[in-house]
Amino acid sequence: MAKAKNKAPQAEGQVEEQVEEQAEEQVEEQAEEQVEAEESEPRKPSDELKVVITLKGDRAIVGIQSPDCDPIFTPLEGGLPAALSQIPALVESANAKWDANPKNPKAKMPEPPPAPEPVRRQTTTTPKEKAQPSFF
Repeated sequence: MAKAKNKAPQAEGQVEEQVEEQAEEQVEEQAEEQVEAEESEPRKPSDELKVVITLKGDRAIVGIQSPDCDPIFTPLEGGLPAALSQIPALVESANAKWDANPKNPKAKMPEPPPAPEPVRRQTTTTPKEKAQPSFF
């Protein structure tokens, strides 16, 4: 009878471990499926669009941005009338680019070198004599 009681806790522990492993596997599978779904879904068209025109002399820079997309900047020659006439074409080309790839690829930066160890300087100080003796 005592042996049966000892086996029961071991069996319960094994069952708990199996349940935890299955739960972890399910969470990992769901995360992978979600990432795959996000990568395969085309960009959802948004009705929000920001157009910024910066004028400097006879030159203009037009910036176009949509939510969840990287901005696109285009330099143009001419003043405000030339920039305004180009905006519809720039918006169409930006939407086409965002449909293909809404975000620019991440830069592959090299890891920074390890920080140098701080230089420790040993200073030798001579104890100074106290001007007054301490009475307390």
